[in-house]
Amino acid sequence: MKICILSDIHGNYDALKKCLVEAKKNDAEIILCLGDYVGYYYEPEKCIDLLIKEKAICIKGNHENILLDLLKDKKKLPLFVSKYGNGINLALKKLKKKHLNFIKKLDDNKEIVIDNLRFLLSHGSPWDANRYIYPNKFKNYINKFNKYNYDFFLLGHTHIQMKKRIKNNIVLNPGSVGQPRDGDDLAKWAIIDTKTRKIFFKKTKFNSNSLIKKIKKYDPENKKLIKYYL
Repeated sequence: MKICILSDIHGNYDALKKCLVEAKKNDAEIILCLGDYVGYYYEPEKCIDLLIKEKAICIKGNHENILLDLLKDKKKLPLFVSKYGNGINLALKKLKKKHLNFIKKLDDNKEIVIDNLRFLLSHGSPWDANRYIYPNKFKNYINKFNKYNYDFFLLGHTHIQMKKRIKNNIVLNPGSVGQPRDGDDLAKWAIIDTKTRKIFFKKTKFNSNSLIKKIKKYDPENKKLIKYYL
């Protein structure tokens, strides 16, 4: 069976839609999502609707936690807008009850078994959703991963594709669908073939010009948001 692995969509609906089209062309039967559906960009409601439609198995990311905290107290909204742009502000305005219920029900980590392979879905790390496990720092965390027993650890958060092996176990980051940070404007994701245990990193072109127009509309002063697409 082929499994589509997505992470860090961040309201980038055009990118998500293209990745899911490609996933179907590659015969992916299951979609796993590692969090951060909101934040940065501007169509989180469409992203969540599409994931629900495709029956994706999803967990929570740190940006969902930010959103839930802001629902209780909006005092920090200006701080988060200055850091991440108006995507979080628009999410608060655009997300309906069904979207918020979807987010509230998400787990921080999720264990699943597919074809006798054990997967652990996490955002940053199994022990901390905000932990950045970068490829060049991975060795610092090997002992922590050794405390768990899974065939595949699936992580997001860094927006950078990564594959690391610990004995017979794999730690995989598919990269970011919505905001890749590795030098080009292609949406990043991955496919796992459970029969062969092979991993295929994917890079998918989408209409980044449309996203750039939205950034200029909603966050014209935020140079950080647009730099990934220029």
